[in-house]
Amino acid sequence: MRAVQPDRRRRLGPVPRLRAPKSCDERGISLVELVVAMAVLGIIMSGLALSLSVDFKSVALVRSRQVAEGVANRRLEEFRDVDYAALALLSAPAKSADSTNPDSFVSSNGLQYDVTGTGQNEDLIVAVGTGPVIHIEPAFTVGTTVLDIYRYVTWVDIASVPGTHDVKRLSVVVRYHTSTGGGTPRMLRESVLLTPGTVSTGASAVTTTTTTTTTTLPPTTTTTLAGTTCGTFALSAASPATAGFSATTTVTITMSLASCGTSVIVNFSNNGGGTWGPDFAYSSSAKTTSWTLSTGDGVKTVSARLRNGATGVPKLLASQTITLDTTAPTAPNPLTYSASCSGSNRTVVLAWSTAFDANLVGYRVYRSTDGVTYSLLSTTTTRTASNTHSKTLASVSFYVTAYDSAGNTSNATNTIILGQNQCS
Repeated sequence: MRAVQPDRRRRLGPVPRLRAPKSCDERGISLVELVVAMAVLGIIMSGLALSLSVDFKSVALVRSRQVAEGVANRRLEEFRDVDYAALALLSAPAKSADSTNPDSFVSSNGLQYDVTGTGQNEDLIVAVGTGPVIHIEPAFTVGTTVLDIYRYVTWVDIASVPGTHDVKRLSVVVRYHTSTGGGTPRMLRESVLLTPGTVSTGASAVTTTTTTTTTTLPPTTTTTLAGTTCGTFALSAASPATAGFSATTTVTITMSLASCGTSVIVNFSNNGGGTWGPDFAYSSSAKTTSWTLSTGDGVKTVSARLRNGATGVPKLLASQTITLDTTAPTAPNPLTYSASCSGSNRTVVLAWSTAFDANLVGYRVYRSTDGVTYSLLSTTTTRTASNTHSKTLASVSFYVTAYDSAGNTSNATNTIILGQNQCS
């Protein structure tokens, strides 16, 4: 019997279990994959932000256009009741080299205006100083929309009507942009045909155009009020303003309507009858009233209508103008002098620079012998003045101011002071 040999195989411990390799879902995200994912996410977020920015700008632009349309329509409505015969621009527009300025569509000679921006030129109607239609309205803001208003009055030629100046067109151009968005201003045009009631414009619509779209408005006519010469009115301002000028928007209206019948009721307007002020009951003891002009320096036209009793038919009085000037002249600095003595007397010759003001009248020279109380020495339209006085005066002081037609006075010049017996 053979002996059993011991098992000499080396024991290596338990045999490890074999595991299947990890699937892709169990390996996690590598650094490269993370970087790629972040880059893709960044591109998506940038596109989303750009899209939102464009959307917000589009909404703002639409809102600005709606504001511009509303303003243009209101301006057109203001002139429905203006006397047709008097309908004209207050001042003549001049061609602008700025393509974003509505005046860029004015002809080079200033006589025509391209009403559609496509070469449809029409003759401008201008009555300098008397026309009720103000050409440019100062810029103003509605919400976040900044607007400039331009107006034009032109003649329209209707093929079916003899002649060339058949009816009038009032065009309103609104230049607008958002106060926060910046960029190139946009223009919106709206116009309306105005007739005296004896000319038919047919069935054709009056078109209004913008830089991108065209809008159609129905034709309309003005309500023409008959004129009257039974009376007049005048505008005046407080002293020291000269006739035809005012330094403030508050003026006095003086009426002469004794020949206009009984129970006379009067209304006044700053915009050619677009809107009328309250009723004023005229009588022999009530001939004046206070009136507030529209703001902004320049020629102001005030229209007036009257009727006999509350239900009377309104009639237009001849409009009147006054120049509003709230700006003082510049000071005529510097003030210089030369002095010479003869015996006990001294002669001082003063000279000063030109003051600047559109309505400058002249200069006032003031003198003081105590340095405290000054009195008016002379008024002159030149830039020199002289004064002879005793050289033994303890001191003599001078200064000069400029003044204009509205009564505005400039700041004083520097003060010249001469001591006792000073001869140079």
